[in-house]
Amino acid sequence: MKYLFSIYLLLVAISCSGQNIDSLKKIVFGKYPTQKRLNAATQILSHPTGKNPREALNIAREGISLAARLHDQKVTGLMLTAIGKTYFLAAKYDSAGVYFDKAASVLGTVKNQASVAGGYVDLAKAYAQLKNYDNALALNRIVISISPKTGSREMLMTALKQAGALYEAEHNYREALNYFRQAFDISDSLDFVQKTKENTSEAFSRNFMKDVMGSLKQKSESEQDILKTIETKKSLNDTLALTINYFNLGVLYKSKRKYPQSLDALQNCLQYAAKINYTDMQSSAVNEIADLYEQTGDYRQSLIYLKRHMALNTLSNTSQAKTIDELQTKYEITQREDQVLQQQFEITKRNYWMTGIFVIILLMLFIGFIYYKQTKLKQRNIAMQAIIETEESERKRIAQDLHDSVSQTMTAAKINLTVIGGELPFVNDAQKKRFEKAIRLVDDGFREVRTISHNMMPWALHETGLALVVKQFIENIESDAIVINFFSRGFDMPFDATTEIILYRVLQECVNNVMKHADAGRLDISLIRDEKNISLTIEDNGKGFDTADPGIHDGIGLNNLKSRINFLNGNVELDSEVGKGTLVSVYIPLTSKTS
Repeated sequence: MKYLFSIYLLLVAISCSGQNIDSLKKIVFGKYPTQKRLNAATQILSHPTGKNPREALNIAREGISLAARLHDQKVTGLMLTAIGKTYFLAAKYDSAGVYFDKAASVLGTVKNQASVAGGYVDLAKAYAQLKNYDNALALNRIVISISPKTGSREMLMTALKQAGALYEAEHNYREALNYFRQAFDISDSLDFVQKTKENTSEAFSRNFMKDVMGSLKQKSESEQDILKTIETKKSLNDTLALTINYFNLGVLYKSKRKYPQSLDALQNCLQYAAKINYTDMQSSAVNEIADLYEQTGDYRQSLIYLKRHMALNTLSNTSQAKTIDELQTKYEITQREDQVLQQQFEITKRNYWMTGIFVIILLMLFIGFIYYKQTKLKQRNIAMQAIIETEESERKRIAQDLHDSVSQTMTAAKINLTVIGGELPFVNDAQKKRFEKAIRLVDDGFREVRTISHNMMPWALHETGLALVVKQFIENIESDAIVINFFSRGFDMPFDATTEIILYRVLQECVNNVMKHADAGRLDISLIRDEKNISLTIEDNGKGFDTADPGIHDGIGLNNLKSRINFLNGNVELDSEVGKGTLVSVYIPLTSKTS
């Protein structure tokens, strides 16, 4: 019966609470004085708003409007905070952050920013769970800046610990250590003040430890004195004295920057303190080890020992022996984890070295291959240069022989024949005509030899330029069956000798092929040089051929043409179709070889 009555009372209370909220809503949106409506909105928002966030947002926005009429900045800030909390409960964290910022800005004008600190802390936790460490850190820094620096300072300590945990998650142990140490210093000082006020045994123990540490540091004993005392206390099995003297020795070594010896002494202090469950000495030794690791730059180990120090202080009010054993286990696990991490680091380091060596070998092979290809190309170019020079030298020799020997001989023959023709009487006109025909044949032979000599070695190439030599070559082609059009630009003056010779030979080869095989009625030649390239195009309207025929590309003339152009780093394009003529295009870049 009693339980039924209790349930009845609870249901009545819930019903009344619901009716109270409903009546407050009517006041907020009713025609009541502004202050009364604002108070009603404040009361509603003091209750959880997660079940109906839209209604809570409407009430908060109405509250902001009411507070603005009354110029109440504090309530405006609280309403903005309520909107931020509502968005937070709805998991809309970015919107929550925006309204918390607005609230902090408004509350800052009335020096009440701390009211929004709790919202920032909750939001920072949510971002941390989402692995959004940057936003979480930013929010914790805001809490640190706006939290009160007096009183309980719970929000400040929470933000400092959260910031430390976030930096630890990002492996920034130095910053993590800084934030955790700040949080611990605040917690430790507040705890000590509270226990001093209560006059508890813990306060007495801490005062005793403070006196002991102070006396130890004031004695300034030498290293030898402390070691001698330790040996004496070992013989007496005085664990407490050994604990204190090892601590003192560790502090002495640390002050002298003898860090390995200091660490060894402080570890011995921890072992002896654990035997007698001397928690405060353990806490002090662990704190000294944390400071030692910080001085040596090992911030991760320093953070581990600082946390151990904090845990020892927190658990000192409970079963001390059990706590120390658990911490020792955690410490050993941490040490084993560090060893595993160190092994993984060594394996990763070795893998990086092997990868680096492999990449270097590949690069060396690639460089060697490039060097080999460049050397082969250079050798090929040297050979091609030698071939071209040899061919041109032989052409020059033959042309010189034709000009100096054959031409001179034919000239002398014509002179003698002319003299004889003037001295001898002809029997009849037919005999005279045959004699004059003989002289004309000598003239024709002389001109033919001269043309051949000129084609083999155009003497004017080095003096007048390629364009004029090509024009003379075209003029020497006596044919009524084909019209030859020639356009030139950029070759009016002499250019690179090798390039001009190669272009002239390529043009000669192409024109001769057209004359022999194309049956063309028109031939267009274009020779152009600009700042970057040289282009030569030779197009006829002859019978053409099938470019897919492999026999076309196996000819000596075409291969010789391509090899000469390749020597100049250029390329040759051949476009032809049966019955539609042929187009030969030559493109040569202006490099150091051709300029």
